[in-house]
Amino acid sequence: MDAPTAGVLRDITLIVWLALLIGVAAYKWVRQTRPSAVWNLGGKVEVLPYTSLDAIVLAAISILLLGGLQKVVPAAESAAAADTELSATAMFVSILMQLLVCAVLLFYLRAIRNLDPVDLFGIRRLSAGRVFTTVLIFMLPTLVIVMFTSSVVTLWLEGFWPDLAQQESVEAFRKSTDPLAKTLLVIAAAIVAPIVEEVIFRGFIYGVIKRFTDGYFAALCSALLFAVVHFHIGSMIPLAILALVFCAAYERTGSLAVPILMHAVFNGTSIALMLFFPELK
Repeated sequence: MDAPTAGVLRDITLIVWLALLIGVAAYKWVRQTRPSAVWNLGGKVEVLPYTSLDAIVLAAISILLLGGLQKVVPAAESAAAADTELSATAMFVSILMQLLVCAVLLFYLRAIRNLDPVDLFGIRRLSAGRVFTTVLIFMLPTLVIVMFTSSVVTLWLEGFWPDLAQQESVEAFRKSTDPLAKTLLVIAAAIVAPIVEEVIFRGFIYGVIKRFTDGYFAALCSALLFAVVHFHIGSMIPLAILALVFCAAYERTGSLAVPILMHAVFNGTSIALMLFFPELK
């Protein structure tokens, strides 16, 4: 990650942090002066089980994110990294690390907080048929909006941003000749990432922020953090919009299974486009 990208992403993360501190204080003051204010109880996402301890864990996750943004790579080294062959070993390790992070969070919720993630995230709230039907209804407009936004943002950034290369994982996938590495990347993108990222960002981060503020504020903050962790300037706005749609789907249904499947469909569609239309950027 080059210095300009790291700088912008770091600034956005710090702004979100500052907004959270001010927002939590402001919402607390409003609720003290207006005891009837219950904005955080709107929608179908259950947030009352979260406590201040969960807010501390969320803060720790954000600090880890900031730590990752300290790894600035010079432009020449960044370009060289993009040309590196996709490694099956590296992909396997990456998958294990993602699953480990998710497992630690789930263990914390179950063993320390005594919360059942299945109930907390509403996994059983909808039948499988309802989940698939809801995803079908949401996905077409979502794909159109995100792809249109991505095109507009790219045209806008071309005028002044120094490097608009694709995400390193995308470039590596396009250039790789290792079928095992490409298969692992598909598994990571279409199966592992949707589960891990939705549990962390929609299930936990969004839920905890909403507990102390409200749904709109929580959706915006969690969406920006979700976009930042992909470490790519050109994808920031489209990914933030995608995350907002996932939040809306979660609130509409009360089941994290819906945004998980939507996430999987979105990533799977992106991979299919790379495979069948490699000329597309």
